[in-house]
This record gives sequence, C-alpha cells and structure tokens, in this order.
Amino acid sequence: MMSTFIQKIVGTASIGILLIIFSCQKTERSTVVEPGVSLTLAKDRASDISDIHYQLFFSIPESINDSIPAKATIRFNLRSTENPLVLDFNVTQDHLLNVQIDGNDVDYVFQNEHILIPKKSLKSGENVIDIVFIAGETSLNRYEEYLYTLFVPDRASTAFPCFDQPNLKASYSLTLEIPSSWQSTSNGVLKKIDTNNERSTYHFEKTKPISSYLFSFVAGKFQTVSETRNGRTMIMYHRETDSLKVKNNVQSIFDLHYSALLWLEEYTAIPYPFEKFEFALIPFFQYGGMEHPGAIQYKASSLFLDESATQGQLLGRASLIAHETAHMWFGNLVTMDWFNDVWLKEVFANFMAAKIVNPNFPEVDHELRFLLAHYPAAYSVDRSLGTHPIQQTLDNLKNAGTLYGSIIYQKAPIVMKHLELMIGADQMKAGLREYLKTFSYDNATWDDLIEILDSKSEDDLGYWSEAWVKSAGMPIISLERQFHENTVNAIEFRHMNENSPSKGWPQPLSISVHRGDEASNFSLLLNDQSATLSLPEPLEDPDFILPNINGVAYGYFKLDDKSLDYLLEHIQNIPEAKTRGIVWLTLWEAMLHHEIPPQRLMEVLVRSLPLESETLNIQEMLGYLSTCFWKFHDQEERLAIAGSLEDLLWKLIQENTDNRLKVSFYRTFRNIVISDDGIKKLKDLWEGSLTIEGLQLSENDYTNMAYQLALRDIDGTDDILNKQLARIQNPDRVARMQFVIPAVSNEEGVRDDFFERLKQVENRHNESWVQEAVGYLNHPLRSSSAEKYILPSLELMEEIQKTGDIFFPTRFITNTLRGHRSQEAAQTVRDFLSKRPDYPVSIKNKILQASDMLFRAAEGNDEL
Repeated sequence: MMSTFIQKIVGTASIGILLIIFSCQKTERSTVVEPGVSLTLAKDRASDISDIHYQLFFSIPESINDSIPAKATIRFNLRSTENPLVLDFNVTQDHLLNVQIDGNDVDYVFQNEHILIPKKSLKSGENVIDIVFIAGETSLNRYEEYLYTLFVPDRASTAFPCFDQPNLKASYSLTLEIPSSWQSTSNGVLKKIDTNNERSTYHFEKTKPISSYLFSFVAGKFQTVSETRNGRTMIMYHRETDSLKVKNNVQSIFDLHYSALLWLEEYTAIPYPFEKFEFALIPFFQYGGMEHPGAIQYKASSLFLDESATQGQLLGRASLIAHETAHMWFGNLVTMDWFNDVWLKEVFANFMAAKIVNPNFPEVDHELRFLLAHYPAAYSVDRSLGTHPIQQTLDNLKNAGTLYGSIIYQKAPIVMKHLELMIGADQMKAGLREYLKTFSYDNATWDDLIEILDSKSEDDLGYWSEAWVKSAGMPIISLERQFHENTVNAIEFRHMNENSPSKGWPQPLSISVHRGDEASNFSLLLNDQSATLSLPEPLEDPDFILPNINGVAYGYFKLDDKSLDYLLEHIQNIPEAKTRGIVWLTLWEAMLHHEIPPQRLMEVLVRSLPLESETLNIQEMLGYLSTCFWKFHDQEERLAIAGSLEDLLWKLIQENTDNRLKVSFYRTFRNIVISDDGIKKLKDLWEGSLTIEGLQLSENDYTNMAYQLALRDIDGTDDILNKQLARIQNPDRVARMQFVIPAVSNEEGVRDDFFERLKQVENRHNESWVQEAVGYLNHPLRSSSAEKYILPSLELMEEIQKTGDIFFPTRFITNTLRGHRSQEAAQTVRDFLSKRPDYPVSIKNKILQASDMLFRAAEGNDEL
C-alpha cells in the first residue's frame, strides 16, 4: 500500500506516468561521471560540501513483494556552484520519482548510478533537496518477518540518494513506517511511536555525524531484552525461539558489552561518543558483526552459544563484542578518510579487542591465544600469490569490498603489536588519545596517526610503516649455524623473500638455542637483509634453534634440517605450552613449504594429540589434522589411516573430562569419519541409540551430523534429512536447512540443478546459506563430481563482487575450492586466470588466496 505522504506528493497521477515524465528530463551539461564513487569525485565533493543532514522516510510494507516508497530531504552547505552537484543513487532510473529544490522540480540527469543536479539550480551556502523515490533493495536485506540494512562499504546509495563516501559525514533523522506488529531500532534515539490501525511510525532523533556506510535500521518481529547499569541502558533485539538458550546467554552478552565500554572509556579518556547503545542479533547475518553506532548488528549464532560451546567459541564471542564496541571510537568517532585505510579502523578494533578480553578469561594464555588467532590466518594470505599490502590503493569505492580479508583483520593487529612494543604501551595510549581527540566526529588517515606517534618516538616510523604497512608479503627468514672447531659460535639470519623491501622487514627476533635440557635465549634486531647473532660462548651443536621463542616476530621461519627433525620427534617434551604452539605453527608452515611430508606431520599430530594439555593448542592441532587429512592425503591414504585415527578421536571423546574438549574431539570425528564402523557410530549418535557421558550436543550438531551422513551416501539419507528438518522448531533455521538440503543430495542431478540456481543473483540472497551449501557441494568426498563447478564459479566472481557483500566473494570461492586437491582442479584455476590478462587484480588476488592450499596440495604452486 502506498503511504499517505507519497499519495500527497504524487496526487492523482500514477507512478508510471511520473516515471515517463521524469525519465525524459534533460539538462544542458556534458559532465560524465563513472559508476561508483571515484577518488576524483570524492575529493571534489569533500572540498565543496559540508554540514550535511539527511531527513529520511521509508514505508516498509507487510509483504516483501511490495516496493518501499521513500523520501529524502538533504540539507548541506555548498562552497561553490562552479560544477553540477553529483548525488549517488545506485538503482535503475524507474526508482527515481521526483527531485525538487525550494519546491520546484529540478531538471536533473540520471547517469551511471548518479543524480546530476545542474549548477543553475544550486546556490552557495545552504541547499535543500527533496527527493521522492522507491528504495533500492540491494542492501535492504528483506525477509518475511524482518529486514535490516547493511551499507558497508558503498551500499547506502543502493537504498537512497546520498553522498556515499566516508569523509562526508552527516547527521540523520529517520522516520520509519512499519507493520504495527514489528519493532525497530536505528542509530538515533527513539523519539516517539505513532500507531494507526495496522501501521506504526517510528520517529528517531537526529544522530551525531556519521559516515553513510554506518547509517542503519532494523525492523521486524523481534523480542527485546534491556539492562540498565550505572545509568547506561543497553537494549538487545533478537528472534531466538529457544528461551533456555536466551536465558543461558543473555547475562554474559550484557556483561561483555558493559565491561568493553568501561575499558574503552578508560583507555581513550573519551566517554561513549553516541547517544544510545543497542544491538540486534540477526539470524544468519553476513558477518560476525557490524558496528553501526547505536545499533550494532550481530550474527545471532555468534552471541547465542550452545551449552556445549568450546573455549574458542567463548573467546570468539568476547572478542567479537569487544571488536564491535571498540569501533564506536575507532571507526565511528574517527573514521578513515578513504577506504584505502579501512584497515585502520579494523586494526584498532582487533587490537583493542585482544586487550579487552584478557581480564574476562584469566585462565587463558593470552599471548598464545593472540598468536593462534592472528598468525595462521595472516600467513594463509601472505604466503599466497594473491598477497597485498595492509594499506592498498583504491581508485573507486565500488571496489572497496575487495580490500577486506585476513591481511586487514589478522596481520594488521600483529603489526600494531610490533609498533606498540617499539614505542611503548604508554606512548601508544597517549598517541591514540591525541588522535581520537583531534579528529573526533571527523576523518583521518594512517599518515595522520603515524605523524602523531612519530612525534612520540625516537624510531624511524616512516620507514617502518613503508615496510610493514605499505609493502606486500612477509619475510622468509632462514637460519644457518656458523661452526668453529666443531662448536657453534654464531647463527646467521637472512631474509629470503624476493619481494621484500630494500632493507627487509625490521623486527626483533627472540632466539632460543636448545641442547638437552638446557636453553639459552637471545635477542637480535633483524633490521636489514641479514644479521648475525654472535654467541657469547661457543656451544656444542644444538638440538634445535627456534628464531621466534616469544611468538611475536612475523614470517616463515625456515628451520635447518637438524632443528626440524628434532622438533618432529620431541615436540611434546617441550614444557611450555606457548612454545609448543609456536613450534606447531612453524611445523605446519614447513609442511606447506614442502619441508616436511604431510604423512610425517600427520603421524606427529596423532602421536602428540593425546599428550597435549593446552586447550588452545589442541584446537589448533585438530584443525591441522583435519586439513592434512582431507587436503594432503588422497582417498586411498585416508582409508589406510581412517580406522586408527577415528579410534583415537573416539577414545579422546570418551575419556576427556572437559566437556568443551569432548565437543571439539567429537566435531573433528564427525567431519573426518569415513570407515564403516565410524559412520555407524555417527548414525547411532544422530538417532540417539548411542550416547556418550558428558557429551552435550546441540540442535546445530545434529543438523551437521545429518549433512555429514548424507555426504557418506549411506542408505536412508533422505529420511535422515527430513527427520532432522522436522526436529527444528525455529522458522529461520528451518528455512536454512531447506535451502541447504539439495547441496548434500545423493543425486548428482539434484546437486547440478542447485548449482545452476546459484547463478541467479536472487538465489544468492542469503549469503551465509550459500557459503555453507557451496562447501557441501564441493566436499572432498564429492570432489570428482564437483570439479565441473569450479570454472562456472570462477566465472561468477565478478558478478558476485558487484552484487554480494564484502566478504561473500572470498568466502564463495574459498568454499568452492576448499574440497579440491587434484592437478585438474588447480589447472582449471590457472587456465582461467591466464586466459584473462586484464582480469581485475583485486578479484584475481582473492582467487589466488583461495587457491593457495589447492596449489600446494596439487604440487602446482608455480607462479602464474
């Protein structure tokens, strides 16, 4: 139904007639703007436009099949009228109904996702533009009972006309008309609700200045929970139907938010900078969370954890909440000037999150946790042919989504930790406080921050930044023992990466030299292409030398053969848990660099797993074990070790007294089981005829069990899937399973039809469902029949980059390639890229990152 305000504006004329009239309007101008927001356009507008305020109205209909009438009143100051004004509106022209200034229709041009306002209609000083339109729905995530907006990085203009660039901050006043059975939250404080028959109108107060990608609203059938602590009210919106799950999680969720807010206020010396603090838990949200000020959005499953949640999941939730809360200062209060510095907001959110969660988990080795949470993921990109600098170039915001990934989220916090160690924690805090105060409610660059920090340090932060922030790749550091009369009197360390900066990557090494039960530790600054550690006294030939004993240095540490052999045989004799974690990471990278055969590493993992006492190490070892099993063993090799491996995991499930570890061992067993005996145990667990004392399985565990059984092509698969579907009560999770089931079908034709449907953008609407389904389509047990999906999946990447959210392209192609290990699959990727020399570099890099493990498994990691 058309809202009253639209009826008043349109009068008796039909929308169709209006579309014809307005689409025929022309202006006398020759300016041509390209699609997206180019850097040139962004700079021009930032110098001309200021003091922006959006007054927005959206009328959300009951049915998702009906369009959304809307209106925008945009107030701003214009410095110059020498050029036409360019507004961004990335929709088809039929969405634009009327543009007026001072009550008069404007002779605008609609061109390449922009509304061009002629300069004759503008004036220096304040201008007010009224626009009537149909809201674009690319980033209005609409479902039967709810919707939410997600506008990062440049998607606000897919919904409403605006200046869609981060350095044109604006205040927003939102009026939202929705079904009366719904609720809503947005950035601003709720001023009042008017209810009339079956419609309610929510009026939100004017916000503080924020960037367009941070404007947001959520509306739908949600439940609310609120808490007030020391005068601060926090409200949570959710759709969870399991009241016990809500009860078990809600207190922890509020505790973690509250403690994060207090910590950040103390660290920054700035009170919470926005008017309210609310958050909505969205079923199957695209990300873990999104930091909209006053209205954070989370993936519901990331906060509502099962009773059997592992320590890693508990830590992950705490880190996610701290991350999004830290964004209120780092990213929202002070925002990057251009999206080439998007890493700047993410690095401090992650960096602060690591500091914030520590007090809440005193039993955790946080240095080990930081190592395992950041280094493996950063290495996964930096060792690939698709690596890139932390700070990347960006010529147009339409490509901003390709900047995201592990280099931003995992490597950048490591680099920032190096910086803090270099200049000192107190100087870092003082510099960040000055940075936040100087640029509050404004924009800043990395160079602005490094200038502030450089003034507080005696080190050359300019060169350090050039090497670590603005150069691609990571150091490959080799060591060589220097002998004198059968003793070692020095150790030489060298950078080997041909892509390294001219002087290499400056960083301190913490070196441990072991012989027998004795260890000697040394420090060395690797500030050039090579450096030599001269030992104070000659040593008998050491058993092993570890160049990164404190776990801080970053790079692939290429150990000598003697060190490798010793560590493979004696890793569980190392008493310190953190050192064992460092060694496991070093051995894993050595295997990926073909220094260790996968079969040997698997033997060491199997031998060591029952002896490991540190939960964080166990989780990491289980990940290595699963990847090694599927990616670096063929099916014949898997079958040869399956029985003993499954028996080991089954024994660990039964004997372990830590219920969370039981679940970890169980999930690994579930994911790798292929023997007849193991599959029978899995089926009996799903049916309930077999139980294990202390093993708490969730609804999600049983659903995943059903999928895994289907992938094993056992009898009665359809019956198992249908019974599991009937067990689920939550309508959102029912819809998800209904979507995924064809991807695990035993019938290849059903899977083929499902994949064909994914080629249509409307069938990729729920991206998390698609990611899960694509992973099952390309599961290692189905890899032979799934190789035909690789080429069309690659061919979809450019479209997915344009239509999907920021993480979807990477996750889509990663889940596609994860299950493959053959030479043929690797060659398909190589051929695809080699035949397209002009392929967009940013998307090519995503493909190369996703292909790295495939290339290594297929022994085809030559440069393209």
